[in-house]
This record gives sequence, structure tokens and C-alpha cells, in this order.
Amino acid sequence: MANLNLTVVFLLLSSLGIIKLTSCNEDNQTNVNVKCIHTEREALLSFKRGLTDPSGRLSSWIGEDCCQWRGVECNNQSGHVTKLHLQNPYRYPYPYEFYYIYPIIEYQKSCLRGEISSSLTHLKYLNYLDLSSNDFEGIQVPEFFGNLKNLRYLNVSLANFSGEIPPHLGNLSSLIHLDLHYNNDMHATNLGWLSSLSSLKYLDLGEFNLSRAGADWLHAVNMLPSLLELHLSGCELESLPPSLPFINSTSLFVLDLSENQFNSSILQWLLNLTSLTKLDLSSNSFQGSIPYDFVNLRNLEHLDLSSNQITGQLPSFCGNLCKLETLDLSGNKFCGNIDELFGNSTACLNNSLESLDLSFNELVGNIPDSLGRLGSLRYLFLYHNSFSGSIPASIGNLSSLQELDLYHNKMNGTIPESFGQLSKLVHLYLDGNFWEGVITEAQLMNLTSLEYFMLTTDKNQSLVFNVTYNWVPPFRLKYLQLDKCLIGPKFPIWLQVQSELIYLALTNAGISDAIPEEWVSKVSELTTLDLSYNQIIGKLSHRFIFPNVSFIDLSYNRFNGPIPLSTFPSEQSAFRGAPPSWD
Repeated sequence: MANLNLTVVFLLLSSLGIIKLTSCNEDNQTNVNVKCIHTEREALLSFKRGLTDPSGRLSSWIGEDCCQWRGVECNNQSGHVTKLHLQNPYRYPYPYEFYYIYPIIEYQKSCLRGEISSSLTHLKYLNYLDLSSNDFEGIQVPEFFGNLKNLRYLNVSLANFSGEIPPHLGNLSSLIHLDLHYNNDMHATNLGWLSSLSSLKYLDLGEFNLSRAGADWLHAVNMLPSLLELHLSGCELESLPPSLPFINSTSLFVLDLSENQFNSSILQWLLNLTSLTKLDLSSNSFQGSIPYDFVNLRNLEHLDLSSNQITGQLPSFCGNLCKLETLDLSGNKFCGNIDELFGNSTACLNNSLESLDLSFNELVGNIPDSLGRLGSLRYLFLYHNSFSGSIPASIGNLSSLQELDLYHNKMNGTIPESFGQLSKLVHLYLDGNFWEGVITEAQLMNLTSLEYFMLTTDKNQSLVFNVTYNWVPPFRLKYLQLDKCLIGPKFPIWLQVQSELIYLALTNAGISDAIPEEWVSKVSELTTLDLSYNQIIGKLSHRFIFPNVSFIDLSYNRFNGPIPLSTFPSEQSAFRGAPPSWD
């Protein structure tokens, strides 16, 4: 009888899934023999039938074991489907990327389209659903998503949904991550359902029209006690209350309110979010000066206040933000010099700041020597201001610098020899200034990473390249623009070894030599060539061929003889030459 009772208890516990017998040598290893549940397999096949799949991303959805299908994950013990990873491997191409980064054709070919079957509700243990970067052609986010009660992760961003955000998503009380951003035709008139998502840590409604929700959006968001990241970029939000009775999201560490229509001063209650590591208020119309209370945000790593209407002197508190890695204050109305920004900087900021953008302001004066204390700086953008004087010698201390942009200032001094120490520099833009003095091999000797070099001066040939004729530089450039810099009279060797050039503009350079034919044969990737306003001599032989060139300007030189038609193989090429200077 005892054995019978033990058997009954065993069967009861087994039916409830409470016990599991394993072999002695299993040692808690995964049961590789577990296969998917039949009803869940049928639910997935029904979901597949509602979709069009031009690239065959779901071609593996055959056979009995759905746990082996691409994009499907199952629980190793029970066999229940827990995750669907169906994001497009080609990220949605934003409009400015269509022809430059992600080919639109490849993206479209890989999109899933069609209807989303409610059969997904049979996946009772589904906790992760990613349909991002597909193209659902303007359908609404299905209301039945609110019945997927175990979902902890939902991402339908960049997937061309439209209509009202279904309030049924408020039923997903276990949801931790919700990403709906960049579905252009989606909107919300009421965000009250958000307050039910007490476990939510990540929320992205970027590019939603939330203007109809009024001020309710802030109340709803403020009811989320677990929220860590909030992204509301481009949501057509217009106003922020001057104060809040309480702040519930005190652990928020990322806040993105960029590209909205706020036109107030920066509000005090924002500066009480002392856990923030990233704050992005860019592309709004915030006014007034930067409050000193920003100093309370001591955990900030990324601060972006660009493209607003902020005025006054640059803030002096930055030296107290010891974790700050990126600081973008560009596109505002800051005035005065920048001594204050660095003058009080502490050692901790010197070791942390990697990117500084002060471009498009009204800053004046010299660039201070204290800039050289920022030893971790990799990107420095100071273009479109009114800086003057020389580049400080301390620039050589910025051993991590990869990009320096001083374009369109009033720099009227010299470039120090210490410049030659910047071995990691890739992008150098010094054009649109009034440089003078001499550039020797010392300023260029260790620029081993340099690929983009733009240097122009408005003083005709006031800047002289004084390098030995046979000098071979350590860099191989892709883009080179030198205007009104004295380089000639010879066509220098350092230029002849630049075989990877794509863009070359060498104007007003005092060259009165012939173009070496052997150099022409090396620059096969060249697309733009401008050698105008020199005194270049000689004939253009049949070897003078640029197979990829789309624009060429040889005007105001002293060439003689005809122009070989073979010089411009492409019918799209544009040629410019000035007859008065063609002998």
C-alpha cells in the first residue's frame, strides 16, 4: 500500500510539472531532446501565412521542431516558444541615408509585410517580440498584443505602423522594454494606459505625434516608478510645466526630449533628476542661460543642448561634471571667450571628456592653452565662430584627437609644431581662416592617420609649405583641399605619393610645373580635381586620364595644346577651363 500511495503522489507532482527526474550523469545539462509544442508550431505557421516574405527570411519554418526555426527561441526545459526575433537585418534607412549608408533596395527586399495573425496569442509563454524595421504598410498595432500577458520586451519600431497607440498595451503589466519609435503616422490622444506598466524600464515613443495628448504625457510618464530610459524625440511636444508636485522617476538615467517645440527656459525640476547619465534637449527653442544647478547632475556622461536659443557665457560648472564624456552646445547664441569653460576644469574632467562641440555660436578670442588639459578628447568642433589668433601649442597634448574642425573662423595666426604629435588625427578642417606663417615637416611628421585635410587662407599665399622636395609624408590622404597656400613652384613629391585621393582641390598654390604623368596613373579613384589659378605648364597627353572623375577644373593655368577626349571617359564629367589662360 505504501508503494501505491508513493506512486499516486509521484504522478500528481509530475502532472503539475513540479518534479523532473534526471539521470545521474545529466549534471543539470540542457535537455536537447525537447521539441516545440504542436499547438504553438501551428500558431507560428498561421502567423507566417499572413505575411509576405520576399527575401525568404522565414524559409527555415518547416519541419516538426519549431525551436530550430530562424528567429524562434524556446524554453530548453518545456519547449514553449518564448522569443520571436524577427527584426529586419537591414536597419530602416532614414531619409538622409538612402543612398549613402543602407541601400533602400536591400532594405525593402528584406522586409516582412502583411497581416499579423492573432494566432500569436496561442504562444502563452512568449516574453520577447521584435518586429522592428519591417514594413507593415500602415496597419495598426494589433489590439491583441495586449493579450500577450507574459511579454517583457516589445519592439515594433521603424515598422510603418499607423493610427492610435492601442491602450490595450496597458495590460502588459510585465513589460520592461517598449519601443514604438519612428512609426510616422502613429499618434496618441491619451497615454493614461502607461501608468499600468509598473515594471517598465525603457520607453521610446520617438517621432510620435503626442501634441493631442496635451500635458497628460508627462503625468503618465511620471507614474512609472521603474523607468530608466525615456525617449520622446520629435513628438511635437510644446510645453513643460514650470514645476511638478513630485518626481516619481527618480532613477531615470536617460532622458531624450530632442526635436520638439519647447520654448521656455530650462526648468529647475529637470535638474532634480540627479541619476541622469544622458540628457538630450537638442533641437528645441530653449532660451535664457544655462542654470548653474546643472552642477547637480554629477552622473552626466552625455549632455546635448545643441540647436536651441541659449544665450550668455559658456558655463563654468563643466569642470565639476567629472563623468562627462560628450558635451554639445552647438547652434546656440553663446558669446564671449571659452576660457571659463576650461579655466576651472578639474583633473576628472580632463580624463573623461571625449567630444566637445561649440560650433555655430558667437564665440570670440583666442583658443586657450588650457584646452591641452583635455587629454582624452577625440572630437573637437569649433567651426562657425569668430575665434582668432594661433592654435595653442598645447594642442600636441591631445594624443587621442581624431577630428579637429576650425572651419570658418578668424584664425589669423600660425599652426604650431606640436601639431605633428597628433598621430591619431583622421579629419582636419582648417579652411575658411586667415592663416599665416610656415608649415614644415615638423607640423606633419607624425600625422600617420590623416585622411581628410582642408586648409585655406584668405590671405593670398601667406601660408607657405616649406618642406624638402623629396619629403615623403606618413599619411595617405583621401580628401585634400589647399587654397592660397604657397606650395610651388614644383609639383611636390609629397603630393605625388598621394595615390588614394578621391577629392583634390589645389588652387592658388603657386605651382608652375608640369603635372607628372606617373602621378595621373596612380589616382584612379579621383572624382573631383581642381587645379585652377596656378601656372601649370605643358601638354595634356593621351595618358592624362581620370576614369572616375565627375568634375575637373584646370582654368587659369598655362597649358598648351588640345585637350585629349580620353581625359573624361564618363559622359557625366563636368570640365571647366578658361581660354584666356590656355596657351
